Amino acid sequence: MIKYIALILCFVLMGINIFYFDFDFGILSNENRISLIGLLATSCAALLIIIFLFSERVDKINKD
Repeated sequence: MIKYIALILCFVLMGINIFYFDFDFGILSNENRISLIGLLATSCAALLIIIFLFSERVDKINKD
């Protein structure tokens, strides 16, 4: 249950970082640097949680 809450929190934080991303400037500009770092960090965390959830499902299948 905690893994799903953490995954939802990652997606919420991704949405917040996309909201603060200013599309008028370049992707790597100084104004967008913090939101870009936040997007990369939350996407990595979400990917790791998803991999962990899939590995638990595969472990259950292999035990049966």
